[in-house]
Order: sequence, then C-alpha cells, then structure tokens
Amino acid sequence: QHGYHATFMPKPLFGENGSGMHTHQSLFTEGRNQFFDADDKWHLSAVGKQFIAGQLRHAREIAAVFAQWVNSYKRLVPGYEAPVYVAWSQRNRSALIRIPLYKPGSEQATRAELRCPDPACNPYLTFACLLHAGLEGIEKGYELPDPMETNLYHLTAEQRRERGIVSLPETLGEAIDELSRS
Repeated sequence: QHGYHATFMPKPLFGENGSGMHTHQSLFTEGRNQFFDADDKWHLSAVGKQFIAGQLRHAREIAAVFAQWVNSYKRLVPGYEAPVYVAWSQRNRSALIRIPLYKPGSEQATRAELRCPDPACNPYLTFACLLHAGLEGIEKGYELPDPMETNLYHLTAEQRRERGIVSLPETLGEAIDELSRS
C-alpha cells in the first residue's frame, strides 16, 4: 500500500544492521526462576551457569539451525550489533549471550539473552536445539567460562585466541560442516 515490503530476511541491506531474533531464556520450577541466585556475583545460579555453558559449547554446531540461510551469515559479521564471538557477558552486547543486569525485586526476570538466531530460522527446531544444549550443560555440569566485559569487536584475533574465544561459523557451509561433526 505504501511501497513497503515486510521481510524476515536476516540482512536485507548491505551496510545496515540486520534483523535478529534475540531469544530470552530462563527455567522455572513451581513458579521459581531457576537461573537466579541472590548470592552470586552475577545473580546466576549453578543451573543458569550450566545452561549457558551448554549453549556456548554447542553454538558453532547448532549455527546451521539458528542461522540456516546463506543470508544469515551476511548478518553475523563484526560491527553490526550481531554476535560473532562465542562468549557471554552482562553489559556487553558484542557477546553471543548477554545476561541483562539484575534489578532488586526482579528475580523472576533473570534470564539469558541468546543474540544469534535470526527471524528466518525455524523457531521450533531452533528452540529445541537451544533447550537441548542448555539441558546438556546442566546434566553434564559444564563450567561457565568467565564473562567477557570488553567489546569483543575491538580485540585482535590473537587477543581473542588468548582468551579462548572462538567465532561462529562464517558461512552456511562451515556451519553445516560443524553440525556434521557433532
């Protein structure tokens, strides 16, 4: 009607930020947020940390699910507010997973924001993979690495390597290769 077209394309315009499907996640038991721990430095429980660790561990191999189009990888490039590096943080939006800051009285809102899925993915398959990776982290007791509070886009490749930070696959082909090896 007005000359506009709706699109779920992850990166419709070169040189502009793309469209993400940031996914906020938490687990509840009997109405209680299992990610919250008042005594933890980041207000994250052991369950929350293990869940996040599972998603970080499997991020490269499930990229083919949450970013399943060639165009998805045009969005996942440094400098356009899309996460590229597999790390977590509280304030840092360059990390793959961000934990929004805790505000007293908002224990139920403690959550992990996974910033890599895009709106062209199959949400059912994506959520199943994310849940499986997180639950595996809990079941196997994966250890959460330290948060990366610095802007990861400003680190050199050597600095990222020293910190153990890997990147998401750069192409759909690379993502499929990662998935086939898992």
